Amino acid sequence: MAVDQDYRKQGSLGAALIKLAVTSAHAQGCNTFLAQVQARNQLLFRRLHWRSLKEIEIHNRPHYLMQADLEWYPPYADGAIGFVATSRVAA
Repeated sequence: MAVDQDYRKQGSLGAALIKLAVTSAHAQGCNTFLAQVQARNQLLFRRLHWRSLKEIEIHNRPHYLMQADLEWYPPYADGAIGFVATSRVAA
């Protein structure tokens, strides 16, 4: 998942996209959701109930392998439709 540079300062857009991805996968039977997260975004993911599994390097840049706590992400079956994020996603 990536957000175009022109839209990265749109408040809760990144958090909403993370929530949509995890809840949609959860609805499809996912029982483990992992991501390779840039080091600068680790705090955002931790606030969204992810935990760091290990530090890794991708393209000579620091990243973390992280896992979502699916208990915080109820299944959302309409992931293809999406949802509207109007305010900051609660942590």
